[in-house]
Amino acid sequence: MFKKVVSALSVLIFLILLSNPALAMGRKIKRQEQPPSLEVTQPEVELIRPEALPPPSPIDMELKEKKPQEVFVQLAPDAATKTKQIQTALKNSGFDPGPIDGKMGPKTKKAIKNFQAANKLTVDGKVGPKTWAKLSKYLLHEK
Repeated sequence: MFKKVVSALSVLIFLILLSNPALAMGRKIKRQEQPPSLEVTQPEVELIRPEALPPPSPIDMELKEKKPQEVFVQLAPDAATKTKQIQTALKNSGFDPGPIDGKMGPKTKKAIKNFQAANKLTVDGKVGPKTWAKLSKYLLHEK
């Protein structure tokens, strides 16, 4: 008798488990509406045409027009380093100053004079502010 009760309960449990998915297949699931407080709204975006933008400031325009090689580099405080900077800039600009040794020798002076003549500067063999303004462009850029 115990075996009959166990088998009857097993069949009953099996039928209940089998009937649940079958019942769910025939049901329509009602979708719940989201409350208005949870709705997501996209922010409004205003498109601006480039011609409607305010004109850039004169400083911005000046910086935009400058090229990296036009940035002025100051000479070093000590004489040997100054001379090395001058020699490097002369070499990069195509005027051979001889070895870059930090010494203001005859080759370096001749290269300075040739550079000044080519750039329509006063040819005196000295690197003053006007000569350095033109020569410093070549300090950072190798030819």
